[in-house]
Amino acid sequence: MTLADETARERIRTDLDATLVVEAAAGTGKTTELVNRIVAVVASGRATLDRIVAVTFTEKAAGELKLRLRAELENARQAPEAGPEVVARLVQALAHLEQARIGTIHSFCAETLREYPIASGIDPAFETASEETASGLIEAAFQRWFEGALEAPGEALGRMLRRGARASAESPRALLLSAAKELLQWRDFTAPWRREGFLREPEIDSLIEAAHALYEVSTRAHPDDWLRRAIEEIWRPIADAIRLEGVAPRDYDALEAVLSALL
Repeated sequence: MTLADETARERIRTDLDATLVVEAAAGTGKTTELVNRIVAVVASGRATLDRIVAVTFTEKAAGELKLRLRAELENARQAPEAGPEVVARLVQALAHLEQARIGTIHSFCAETLREYPIASGIDPAFETASEETASGLIEAAFQRWFEGALEAPGEALGRMLRRGARASAESPRALLLSAAKELLQWRDFTAPWRREGFLREPEIDSLIEAAHALYEVSTRAHPDDWLRRAIEEIWRPIADAIRLEGVAPRDYDALEAVLSALL
């Protein structure tokens, strides 16, 4: 079977004098093609393994990348069509694989800084924090912020706290910590954040109206009808949230929490 992107894969393996940027979803074979390209570069004599840098995000992924590269170098060395010069290059690459710069982005940057400590102005004896240590530091910093924010919660935090009122919902703290970790991935971008306009209240009004209309239609069915009972389960928490609207304004924070939980 020929893959739909076979032409692109072939170019990754053979167009070794071009700079390529590859975008693809998880599990589509990016690492496989990266390994194939490295093997092709080494076999062609364009570069030796000590002149190649391959980085990824986690230690686990880096370890798997090195294992796969070792296997493919060995396969290429034993290929019947491999000539003496190609075999010699691949054997040399296998002998120096442990010295190759294949690892995480953090480890590569650390090695570079240690090689040029004066230029970088950093103590060469520094250590890179492990993932466990970094995660602990993030949680400790987040907890200090969270405790302070609870003393005077703003609009956004107040809405998040309302979402935690339902037992079925993930805790507000967990949701906010997840958002904080996601924001950390973008900390190197200096452009100001832009808040997209969104008319929340009309949207909620529309959803409540549609849910009520659906509930009214369902009441025409037999009480034991499974679809009617399912719709009643959807409508019940909404009805509870709007029960006091006869004597108080509509509580949009509460309705937002209910509608989010229904997802």
